[in-house]
Amino acid sequence: MKKFLYLFFIILIISLLLSACIKDNKVINENNNLNISRIIDISFNDNVAVVTSKVTADSFEFLITNVSPDKIEIPSMFMNIVKEKEDKLLVAISTINFVNAGDVLLTIKANNFNIEKIDYFSRNTLTKQYNDFDPYNWKWGGLLGDFNLSGKVDLTDFSSFVYYYGMNSCNEDVPDEFSRFDIGPALNIVNKGNWKYVYDYKLEDWQVNIIDFSIFTANYGYSILESPSGTIVLNSNIDITSISTPAYNDILTVLKSLPDEIHNINDIFFNHKEYIESLMHAITNNNFQSFILNLINIPENLEESLINIIEDLGVFSQKLSINDYLDENIKWEINDFDWNGDGIIDNNTELHIAATVTYYGQEPQKGSFGLYTDILLKLDDIDNIEFIGIDKNTPGDAIFDWEFLTKKLNYEDLSDYSLTFDENDYLIVDEGLISMMAFIFNNIYVHGSAFFLYDLNNPSATITSILQSDSLEASLDELFLTLASDYTITAPEMENNIFGEMLKPRDDFFETRVASIQNSIFSQKDIIRTALEDSIIDYLPQEHDITSGPFEIFNIWDIYSSNFSELFTNDINIPIHIFGPIMIYPAVFFENPEDFKDLSIYLPDITLEGTIDSKEIEKIIIDFPDPYFNGLISGIENPLIISTIDFNQNMQKPQIINYEMEGITRIRPDDDGIPTSELALRFDVNISNPESVQKVEVWKNDEYITDLYYERDNYYFNEELFDVITLNFYEDANYTVKVYNYNNEVVDSKTLYLGKLYPENSLEITSPYNFSIYTPGENITLQWNNNLNLPYEGAEINIAKINEITNMVDWENRKRVADDYVPDTPNFSITDLSYNIPANIFESSGMYLIELVIYNWSENTSFEYHTIIGIQ
Repeated sequence: MKKFLYLFFIILIISLLLSACIKDNKVINENNNLNISRIIDISFNDNVAVVTSKVTADSFEFLITNVSPDKIEIPSMFMNIVKEKEDKLLVAISTINFVNAGDVLLTIKANNFNIEKIDYFSRNTLTKQYNDFDPYNWKWGGLLGDFNLSGKVDLTDFSSFVYYYGMNSCNEDVPDEFSRFDIGPALNIVNKGNWKYVYDYKLEDWQVNIIDFSIFTANYGYSILESPSGTIVLNSNIDITSISTPAYNDILTVLKSLPDEIHNINDIFFNHKEYIESLMHAITNNNFQSFILNLINIPENLEESLINIIEDLGVFSQKLSINDYLDENIKWEINDFDWNGDGIIDNNTELHIAATVTYYGQEPQKGSFGLYTDILLKLDDIDNIEFIGIDKNTPGDAIFDWEFLTKKLNYEDLSDYSLTFDENDYLIVDEGLISMMAFIFNNIYVHGSAFFLYDLNNPSATITSILQSDSLEASLDELFLTLASDYTITAPEMENNIFGEMLKPRDDFFETRVASIQNSIFSQKDIIRTALEDSIIDYLPQEHDITSGPFEIFNIWDIYSSNFSELFTNDINIPIHIFGPIMIYPAVFFENPEDFKDLSIYLPDITLEGTIDSKEIEKIIIDFPDPYFNGLISGIENPLIISTIDFNQNMQKPQIINYEMEGITRIRPDDDGIPTSELALRFDVNISNPESVQKVEVWKNDEYITDLYYERDNYYFNEELFDVITLNFYEDANYTVKVYNYNNEVVDSKTLYLGKLYPENSLEITSPYNFSIYTPGENITLQWNNNLNLPYEGAEINIAKINEITNMVDWENRKRVADDYVPDTPNFSITDLSYNIPANIFESSGMYLIELVIYNWSENTSFEYHTIIGIQ
């Protein structure tokens, strides 16, 4: 998929959203009385008007005055909607075929009517233009028009659609489920079976009109409830050689090989436990010296083993990269394999893990733990866990319990759950699960292979000795004085005394590895598309298919987390911005790998000005032999002159230290106590050197969102409020915090991701009502309805006193009443639907705000419901 098409698709969505609320939708041909005659012809015969078309289209909408519904006759080829609207008649007709010039649209048994307005639409207007397009956001996929999720579009759906027809969410209040009926414009993406004939991906425009009616009519009568395809059963007894279809053979080979690959990984980490612990300790504690030493001293057999694992995962990814739809599903009897590596398959007993587990309030326990009985069913009781590996000495290979997973996903109580492994514990493997696994393996392969392109663990003997010394800083100073004694540090000196072999290829397979990485990057787009198409096909939940039902692909995979990851979704010919004017061109590296086998040829010569002995360097001049690195990089000045005076001043530039955001769907009482919804975007940012900050802005792509304001010390904050009707526009997006100096230059920026926002009906406090009055010493029972359809990671109940003079809530002294994630506070669960707040929580009489909150910290989202009560 070409980059410009991806960008154009995003622009298209934003344009449709904005235009829906700003001006008339340009996809519809809206007309006034001056050009009605260009669209229709009206002929009269004995007080009967026959309206015929002069254009080619599939859907028409008329706004007619001075006529009643019983005077309108509509040809049988049309589906139709007739509604009275403000003393006018709204008539919409749509056909699955096309209307040509001369075809009858309406017969009106009256002669004093007036057609005030006509809209007409052809559903191919959009799809013809974008039928070769690969959208990457599959948020609204499925059989469009299947409002009751029955797998077909029929009369029941039409009855629901009629109710919402004519609504516009930009200028009127609409029901919460309105978005489900906003199904046009639309595209056809999937070409499997019946899907090739239906519209399955919608571009919402925030109104339900003839565009939506056109799409509904096109899909009317279609069903995606096809007869079940055949099923291949995969267990340890399968003879893969009997499978003749190459795609199935490859998939089954990978799935059957997974236990052995996991055994290999387990053995690698077990055999090098001390080294890996040392490396992780260095990373955790940000100990750069220890990290580099560990990297240099990686055991040779560990390095080779890791490379072999990476190569295996690359092969797995290739085998799982299917090029066509699967005709049969795979029933993966996942417990029927030797997962613990003891040579015996015990599919009725859970796998055991060797680990050190610390339960809350207990001392650490080292031993063998049941995967479910001791870990998964007790996750809320575990303070810390350190995995050692799979326990081969304890029988048991069962790793999957379908009933447990189902209850867990439905947030059911598992405290009394009875663990049983049986024939119902299997997975359906289809395009979705296969492509997800391919995506993961491909990512690991690309990143891992890139890490081992160069001999990074082989620096010079000099730098190795320095890193091993007890006085790192003094040793580096000595090296600097030695190299800079003549005020120059040449490229050969840097290579011999610092880099050693680090900038040279690790082995003779450099070009082969680069080509393989490039192929993997190219294949990732097809993997993603396959997964997203499966999310459309499987929009209805299916038993044992974990990639079916509502499924936010990109939220789970998070593939936009780094510049490097952009290679997976962008054309490698698109340059990547590093910082300032500096750009890197990936295609140059992949197309000419021989130019980058030995990076030492690009090392610069460095000239210093100042006093070497006192290390008072005033200027550093860096002279590159090729500042463009053979076309790989642009934007580097040559020679690059750095003034240390300017550099020291530059070090005083503001920098973002900590940054957080939260998307809050909030229900609060207005002055009359009526629950009122709002969307709040909250930003908390700490910035160094605030005296150098002119302003701090937040942007969503190219759209300005808000300013952040200085509060105290280095803390900037703002909470911007929006109408919840715009919730879809703000969710599932990246936000950039930009810090400006007094030259109006952006001196630092950070990006935050906001996930799926909670709908306004997620929770509802039903008691107490707003402004209810209680007597001192009286307990208060908080009750609520739970309508959650999104996951949450934490919940809490809080109270805060309201100042009687200012009527402001005292948030700084807010009290936590209960939560479900901190052991030291009283516990409750959202599923309880009630909680008894003890009277002693309210220390004095007055007005209090009670707050019920849930968090999804991974998505930076939350939901708050406020109610106000009085203690008198």
